[in-house]
Order: sequence, then C-alpha cells, then structure tokens
Amino acid sequence: MKKLVFFAAIMAVSVSAVVAQSSDYKKWEFFGGYSTMGFDNLGGDISNNTALNEILKDKQNLRGFDTSITANFHRYVGVKGSWSLHLREDNFTRPQGSGTIDTTVQNFLGGIQIKDNATDSRFKPFAHAMIGVANQKIDIDSPQMQAVFGVNDISVNETSFAQSYGGGIDIRASDRIDIRVIQFDYNVINRGEQRFTGPTINPPPPGTPIVVPGTRQDNFKFSFGIVIH
Repeated sequence: MKKLVFFAAIMAVSVSAVVAQSSDYKKWEFFGGYSTMGFDNLGGDISNNTALNEILKDKQNLRGFDTSITANFHRYVGVKGSWSLHLREDNFTRPQGSGTIDTTVQNFLGGIQIKDNATDSRFKPFAHAMIGVANQKIDIDSPQMQAVFGVNDISVNETSFAQSYGGGIDIRASDRIDIRVIQFDYNVINRGEQRFTGPTINPPPPGTPIVVPGTRQDNFKFSFGIVIH
C-alpha cells in the first residue's frame, strides 16, 4: 500500500510538472516564405531523343514559395506538414524552331520537427524529416513541335514518392513572430517512368515512343520568410 501511495505521488508530481511546462513553449507554428529550388530535371535521361536531352540538360533553378504548419506536443518536438510550389518558364531555340518549357514542382510532405520552442529563446535552430508525394509537370510547347522533336505533344505529369531532410534557423522578433533567416532542404523525388507517344519522325523509326525512365531526382531548396505563433 505504501508503495502504491508513493507511486501515485510520483505520478501526480510528474503530471503537475508536465502541465506547468505546457505554458513554457508555443503550441502552433505557421511558416510562409520565398523559396528557390535547384531542380534535377529530365536532361540526360531520354536515350532516344537527342533534341529533348539538349534543351533539358541543365539543372534548373525554380522559384516559388514554401509553407508549413507545425503542432508542437513537446518543447522540442512537433508534427509538421508542408506544401511548396516552385515554377519556371524557359525559352529554347534550335535550327528547326523555337518554343517554351514550363516546369512546375509541388511537394506535399509531413513528418517531425525538432526545435527549442521555448518562448524566451531568441535563436531557434531546427531540423526536420518529412515524407510524402511530389507532383511535377513539364510542358514543352512549340509551333514547330514535329520538326524539333518528332512528336505532337510533350507533357510530363508525374506524382511520385518524395522525402525532405533539412533545417534552418529562426530569430525571435516578437512574442508572436519569428524571422526564418534560412531553411535548407535536401528534397529527394523517386520519379516514375514516362512515355510520350506520337508519330515520331526523328530517329528512331516512326511510332517509337519517347521513354523517360524512372530515376531518383536530388533537389535542393533554400527558403526564408516569416513564422507566426
């Protein structure tokens, strides 16, 4: 009986400590800001269409924004959900014709964030690990599409498994607002295979589909903005 009373007393003290601690950190966090992505595009992956490889061979810098919401259930640990959107439009010119390439990448991710959420902390470094899906769209448009690429339409719309590992640092500006001076993410997308069908007139023989094989894309994101508690 004495052991039971002692155990109950310990539990009561522990619960009281947790309740007392609950006011020592912020429960919610909302982030929104500017973001840029070094996108590992399709260049070099398309074995049977050299024209496509040539205009897609350079790694692109996409621009957009990054948002997230974090529910902190402990001073140092929270559950995080994130959505980001990155865009870019490029022009290309070849002897056979010219056109545009529109690239859009979205990430829908969720995971864990580690951070000191104490209200009196001025500098708040953090790290996170998230998984989810990424949707990428790449549309190529040209009045001379047949002459340049040998097909009538080239449009990638792929939803793939994605991961993001990174972190950054926030600086306290007021009781409710922090400045996120930098956030860095290593964004891995496991892209699935894509096929473009059409009356191919460039080698290989007509009717052969253009194949973009599945691969791992290694992308890097940098973001900054405002955090609201």
